[in-house]
Amino acid sequence: MQRHFLLLITLAIFCRGSVRAQQQPIDFPHNVHVAKAALECIDCHIKVDTQDEAGLPSVRKCMLCHQNVANEGPGVQILLQYAEKNREIPWVRVYRFEVAAHAKFRHASHIRAGVECATCHGDVAQMTVVTKQVEHTMGTCLSCHRQNNASEDCAACHF
Repeated sequence: MQRHFLLLITLAIFCRGSVRAQQQPIDFPHNVHVAKAALECIDCHIKVDTQDEAGLPSVRKCMLCHQNVANEGPGVQILLQYAEKNREIPWVRVYRFEVAAHAKFRHASHIRAGVECATCHGDVAQMTVVTKQVEHTMGTCLSCHRQNNASEDCAACHF
């Protein structure tokens, strides 16, 4: 009994936040978009290789496909309502650093270094609902930087 309790406590500590799904304004099944449309991360997160933030897809970006393809589902109907009102979708970020960390993640430099999206975000391509799979802490970042001989200078992330 005590052994099971310790195992549950350990799992709770190491997995905190890993299964929480953010409620999004539109259900966006990444797995369907990857499998059926053969999309890659950069197809929707268009700034990922050029800017610090990967960016979240705009209504206009979504409508490039959904104006003519797969425009029957309930999620797409909500998308069409945003498009008709000329409003952006208020996506809720799943990953972010706490403000108190004074840290900024630079996506472009990581992409140029060959870091796969799944390294920091988990296998989103298999997810119906994106959940936080990787806890971003100074320790996890430093561990990765050390393994890959990347900068450990504080100013690389804290500015």
